[in-house]
Amino acid sequence: MMSTVIQRQGVFVGSLVAVLGVLVASPFTLFHGVLPFVVLLIGFGVVMLLLQTWRRPKYPTAYWLGCLAALLILLPVTTWITFAERGWDAGPFYGTVYRDGVTGLEADERLDYRDGDLTVYNRRPEVPPILTYQAGEVLRWAITLDLEPGAQPHNQDYQLSKIEDLSWFNGILRDRIDFVATWTFGQTPGRLYLWKWGQVHRFYLQR
Repeated sequence: MMSTVIQRQGVFVGSLVAVLGVLVASPFTLFHGVLPFVVLLIGFGVVMLLLQTWRRPKYPTAYWLGCLAALLILLPVTTWITFAERGWDAGPFYGTVYRDGVTGLEADERLDYRDGDLTVYNRRPEVPPILTYQAGEVLRWAITLDLEPGAQPHNQDYQLSKIEDLSWFNGILRDRIDFVATWTFGQTPGRLYLWKWGQVHRFYLQR
């Protein structure tokens, strides 16, 4: 009877470790695909160290099995999160900070966004558009939506010349801006993610 109770408690502890580990680590997929696994292992190491210090690790095997289960569960979870964001679209693209100022540029479209507005400046067809966020009289940021090769060298063959028809959707950590892009593959949908604390995270274009 006692052994059965101990086994059940061990299963509960292991399950709890697995669930909490996945819940805490999986959001870090937004930053990098490997980061959730690093966070999980570091967090687990810290917890085990604290338990050893407090002399409370009653079920060490259950903790280890819970951590292993969390690692196994994280693989499909992070894959799903990445696919849900990207799908089969081209990207991610990050653009580059625009530092030359927008005075003298003609705004093509404005979208009310939080405390200010997002403004699109579509320039010549061979030059990528600029997206800015201005709150009151303060220009918070400006980014050139160029398609830098980055880790995907074939991106250098792509050219984005125009975005229009912006709409935004509220999120938990990030907001999503949907738009229509004119680029190498014609006019297709695109989406851009903005961190809640400001700044562009990345964007994707449908092929």
